[in-house]
Amino acid sequence: MSNLRIFFGNLGYGRGIDGSLAAHIRYAHRHVYCPRNVQELVIRQVADIIEKEDPDICCFVEIDSGSPISSNFNQMTALVNEKYSHFDIENKYGLKSWLRKTAFTRGKSNAFLAKQPFPHEKIYLHKGAKRLVYKVQLRKDLTLFFAHFSLNLAVRKQQLQQARQLMQACEGEVIFMGDFNILSGFAELNTLLDGGDLVLMNREDNPTFRFHTRASVLDLCICSRSLMDKADLRVIPQPYSDHAALLLDVRL
Repeated sequence: MSNLRIFFGNLGYGRGIDGSLAAHIRYAHRHVYCPRNVQELVIRQVADIIEKEDPDICCFVEIDSGSPISSNFNQMTALVNEKYSHFDIENKYGLKSWLRKTAFTRGKSNAFLAKQPFPHEKIYLHKGAKRLVYKVQLRKDLTLFFAHFSLNLAVRKQQLQQARQLMQACEGEVIFMGDFNILSGFAELNTLLDGGDLVLMNREDNPTFRFHTRASVLDLCICSRSLMDKADLRVIPQPYSDHAALLLDVRL
């Protein structure tokens, strides 16, 4: 039996701002301009986690492909090496969105990095500003999706409905990882889970996001019920972000 290991992380655009109030205040200027040396330090920390955990594929949201506010530093290509040589990165906004063009938003992306070439496609949700969903074919009968969902509750509800449709359209087993931004709690996931064929791998008592004294479970892994007994999910601290990472081991 072989294992497949999947890493998912919200990198916070490599600004090195953790969940503490002090960091948000002290480094607020990095949202306007983030020096390259700060990002390089973050990328080294990301690379250290990848080296330690040895995932087969790494999925990222809030990663910068290069823009004026990030010193035109492409964080994705800085992670590429001989072992992880296959990657794709794309702006997270809709194909016709004006947000693809401004200095503050044109580098904001989703991406993945892998040991081997995985067939993949980019799907765009019908609603919201952040629309990009990556669909990656890990095996003939195993499909991975990952995305960054809207902060707006009404929009997010529609996005989750479409995510459900995407998973239902797949043959075989499915995994959906992402920053789901379920700010109203786990009840928001009823849209996805009510059918009974999908399960949430996270625990409510294991938060993935922190801001000052607030802790929430926002970064989620949802998968086919048939995977529940052969998959293990870990939450891994990311000292450079206010989000923890997820590491999913699947026994095939």
